[in-house]
Amino acid sequence: MKRINIKRKEWIRGSLLLAAGILLGALVFSSSGNNTSSRNNQPTTGTPGHDHSHDSMATGEQEQTTWTCSMHPQVRQDEPGQCPICGMDLIEAEESEQSQDPAELKMTEEALKLAEIQTSRVEKKQPTRKIRLTGKVQVDQRKIYVQPSHIPGRIENLSVQFEGQYVKKGQPIATVYSPDLISAQEELLEALKTKESNPQLVEAAREKLRQWKLSEQQIRAIEQEGTVQEHMTIQSDVEGIVHKQMVRQGDYVNKGTRLFHIARIDRVWVMFDAYQKDVPFVEEGDRIAFSVSGVPGKTFTSRVTFVDPLMNEQSRVAQIRTEASNTNGLLKPGMFAEGVLQSAQTGNGKELIVPKSAVMWTGERSVVYVRQQDQEKPVFRMRQVVLGPSLGDTYIIKEGLSEGEQVVTHGTFAVDAAAQLADKPSMMNREKQQSGPQKTHSGHSHTSGSGKQTAEATKQTTASSDIPEKKLLWPDRESEKYQDLVNEYLTLKDQLVGDQKASESAKKLLETLQSVDMSAFSQQAHKIWMDLQGTLTEKSRAILQTGEMKEQRRHFIDLSNAMITLVKTFKSPGSKLFVQFCPMADNDQGAYWLSSQEQIRNPYFGDMMLTCGEVRDEVNREDLP
Repeated sequence: MKRINIKRKEWIRGSLLLAAGILLGALVFSSSGNNTSSRNNQPTTGTPGHDHSHDSMATGEQEQTTWTCSMHPQVRQDEPGQCPICGMDLIEAEESEQSQDPAELKMTEEALKLAEIQTSRVEKKQPTRKIRLTGKVQVDQRKIYVQPSHIPGRIENLSVQFEGQYVKKGQPIATVYSPDLISAQEELLEALKTKESNPQLVEAAREKLRQWKLSEQQIRAIEQEGTVQEHMTIQSDVEGIVHKQMVRQGDYVNKGTRLFHIARIDRVWVMFDAYQKDVPFVEEGDRIAFSVSGVPGKTFTSRVTFVDPLMNEQSRVAQIRTEASNTNGLLKPGMFAEGVLQSAQTGNGKELIVPKSAVMWTGERSVVYVRQQDQEKPVFRMRQVVLGPSLGDTYIIKEGLSEGEQVVTHGTFAVDAAAQLADKPSMMNREKQQSGPQKTHSGHSHTSGSGKQTAEATKQTTASSDIPEKKLLWPDRESEKYQDLVNEYLTLKDQLVGDQKASESAKKLLETLQSVDMSAFSQQAHKIWMDLQGTLTEKSRAILQTGEMKEQRRHFIDLSNAMITLVKTFKSPGSKLFVQFCPMADNDQGAYWLSSQEQIRNPYFGDMMLTCGEVRDEVNREDLP
């Protein structure tokens, strides 16, 4: 036991000596370093031609150099390398970039070209609202004649047996057996026997037959033949087409019973549906140009002759009537028509007008990105604006912009996405909210105090905040499943358009999502797919589990936002896709969806408001121009 204590004391003594030696060495070298530093600060007469002050300045400049990405200016690093987001080589950040206004987003010319960002100058113009309408060709109700039976009896034969058949005036259309008509003929023949002594009786018998619409020729034939006709022919009173058939052979009819509706279609009505936001800008006399799919390549023009004063409570549309000449018969009742009406009822003078693509609308506020004119490099600042009436492809701006300013009109979503990633004010974040180190998905942090940050993993974006400018690639070995994902989504969308529950399509979409191999993705694509797959899976399962159409459509909003982000990130797997938007969906907050066709078919309202919406963007395949 004593030997152990002695060894322990020796070990402690040795440790203390070693620590003392290290401390002494540190003090010596520290003193030497300080002396050297002091000597460097004094005028030197050392080696000729060697400027130590220049070395010190170069070292200081190297320490102050910040490296950034031309595509993602939010990336800041102290040394060169590759961008952790897109993989591009980092470049030196200019001093002006490092000291820019926190509310401004600066982009390089290279990033501007890659993102295809374009700007337009705000101008004052006479506002003309372009209103797109859909409707149907209909028969002019004033030219529909109801063909009655003038004779009571039983229909023995119908000469007209189907709707759409053309008839001429005076053409036989039916044969009737009528006991009453037989009695009236017998009265006429008896009266003829006393014609010389009682001519008034003969004339009364003839007038009775005239009341039953027998022609003078038919009456003379009865008198000349002296026999009673058991069957009498009914002739058409007008010329036209049979619009509706009311009776069948063998039916019993009374005097005045409706047999047919006969319509003239040399002039027709075209009835258009106008949504409540468009009705105030439509007046009688406005010119409208329209086309029908049955007559491709031809445009018809007409004027508004009637605006319905009542609004349909369910569809919230009012009917607008125009009249068109149809002497050549090209316009057939029932044809679907698409029209464009130019309305000048939008203002009393020139107004500030910007393209609709410049405005990002969240339902609560509208913002644009303005390029700062006093900057040499591309610098953008978000600006909230107050919108006036929509003019179709443009908006009237009531507040927020001045004439001559430049706003982003193409690539607006890309600018907003860059602003979000750079922690700048954006559509989704009005104020900069970064206040210290923040953890990212991969565990990296970025510091706001120094203005230098490491890369933040690409944030999940929605339909209203576009993806980063550099597109990622979907793995080739999973390309078939990518196409299946889009197809299942489009099938689900079509079921909602047709007012059908989409549970079965949601189930198939969910199965396809779960079958995608995560290991096939690259690092950055893996992160984005993981975020999107979570949302897609959650919303597909929610649609599958709920049995109410209203709830399925509510979950379809987030499902569509995730799908739009997916195809914008990895490009369309097949043909061109259209990003479409309905401002009245989601309780007038607006909602997006994807479609493979440019024609609007609204999944949020179905047949009630089938054509409500507009195309906001297009997504092409990677190999398409």
